[in-house]
Amino acid sequence: MTTEDRVIASMRRMIVEGALAPGEKLTVAALATRLATGVTPVRAALKTLEAEGLVEAHPNRGAWVRRLAPDDIRNIYRLRRAVIRLLIPDVIRYISDAELEELDLLEAGFEAAVVQDASAAMAANEDFHIHLFSIARNRDAAAVMSRSWALVEALRLRLGFGPGRLARSVESHRALLVAIRRRDAAAATALAVASSDQAMEDLLHRAGEDKAGSRTALALRHAP
Repeated sequence: MTTEDRVIASMRRMIVEGALAPGEKLTVAALATRLATGVTPVRAALKTLEAEGLVEAHPNRGAWVRRLAPDDIRNIYRLRRAVIRLLIPDVIRYISDAELEELDLLEAGFEAAVVQDASAAMAANEDFHIHLFSIARNRDAAAVMSRSWALVEALRLRLGFGPGRLARSVESHRALLVAIRRRDAAAATALAVASSDQAMEDLLHRAGEDKAGSRTALALRHAP
């Protein structure tokens, strides 16, 4: 791993885990000191993370950790929905029996992770979907999905999951694998889109609760 790769990975993890909070100003010199590196890898990392949607930059004003509003969440998932509709039919077209077995193993790993913690579940879910989408043989479309994982992970670690959300994800994965096994492109696409839409609605609900909780906390701090 190069110094630049290490810095990108470290800054991505800091944003995802909240060590760099939404809305926080990102200063190149301060980050270089914090990461014990030079300013050049930090500048390169900021550009990469801006492309991933984690950082927002403005010429002559600097860069900040991106703060996601509900409309941003909707737009991310609208893009994911479109890409899913493009990829899943090609997954059905190209998938082999060996790849199906690999997906079964990854799904078993996801189900085991669900009972551990949210971070393990998210990592296992990402592994499942990255492998699934790679089968479509469309690297550009799959890359669109990959770039949004860090954004979604950051939101989930901050907002958590609604009641029963992970259990519903397990059910969705199982139904999707059944449809893929039948080589039913229409059913598999509909199931994958529905699961993504349900994830969006859960995040929007959690974001609304988080915003309401923040307002309540602010009111309590200022109450006489």
